[in-house]
Amino acid sequence: MKKMAILLITGIILGTGAMAQQKDIKKDEKVLKNTIKDKREDRRESGKDLAHLKVKSAIRENKEVGQHRRSIRKQGKHLKKHGVKHPVTKAKQQIREEKEIKKGKD
Repeated sequence: MKKMAILLITGIILGTGAMAQQKDIKKDEKVLKNTIKDKREDRRESGKDLAHLKVKSAIRENKEVGQHRRSIRKQGKHLKKHGVKHPVTKAKQQIREEKEIKKGKD
């Protein structure tokens, strides 16, 4: 009887821990998607500044793009450790799908 109670309690604790991690992974995936969107936006702005010969602001924007890239890589590695397969590719694909849906509504 004791063994059964101990096993039941252990199972409940492990199950609760697994559920809590699942929520964190979802949040981290959303943060990754937002970081990718920010990177694309900064890269676009950097290109526009360079086209208009605003070199200093283009360099500043380009540094921000580098920071975003490093952040994306770190977030991707973190999510891979938690069992998400190809997190960066998956996030980029979801962004594309969202754009397609928006185009269809407009």
